[in-house]
Amino acid sequence: MKTLFLMIGLSLISIEVSAQTKDSTFKYVEVEAGATIPLGNLKNTMNVAPNIGVWVRQPYTEKSIWAFGFSVNFPKKTTFQYINDDYETETKSFSGVIGFRLDKHYTLNKAKNIDIIWSSVLGYGMYLFDDVRARAEYETWSESKKDKEDKPVFIRPFSTIHVGQGLQLRIRDFGLQTRYNYAPYHAFSDIIDNRFGTHSVTVGLFYRQ
Repeated sequence: MKTLFLMIGLSLISIEVSAQTKDSTFKYVEVEAGATIPLGNLKNTMNVAPNIGVWVRQPYTEKSIWAFGFSVNFPKKTTFQYINDDYETETKSFSGVIGFRLDKHYTLNKAKNIDIIWSSVLGYGMYLFDDVRARAEYETWSESKKDKEDKPVFIRPFSTIHVGQGLQLRIRDFGLQTRYNYAPYHAFSDIIDNRFGTHSVTVGLFYRQ
């Protein structure tokens, strides 16, 4: 979580710097809002969840734009079982991605205010949960060990690599978007397997400033 807040803080600082240096035509900041729809097994873990995101953009070539930012969801809490232990716990209301995005844009009119954008996302994906096994292990600590060591954090993320492919239609500063997300939460965990789910689609609106 400390890393997440640090990355968000850096994004906000970049937004401020970009806003001070941007020209009159290029829009450096993009804000998105919509919903993330789980697919496949993820439908058993996650509901259709509200989504928000912020991306700081930078021109790369004539038709390419790099962006850094985040896109996060707020799903309902859902119970699930550990795969190798008799523990049952719940997810928390936070998941998403922090990372980089590469946009390829194609202008559709002479005024250059209508675009189709193909986006590729690569970053750190996470889904928070309550690690009850860690809580149980902490209860077995001796009092002397508890006094010497800091209490562990029990709200932890399933951390993974997040890959996304998206399509946007921009009309001036507003637009519509859809993005496919692949986040194998089980890949680096001994708590869940692929039955937890990996696939989702984010749909919504965006605004550039």
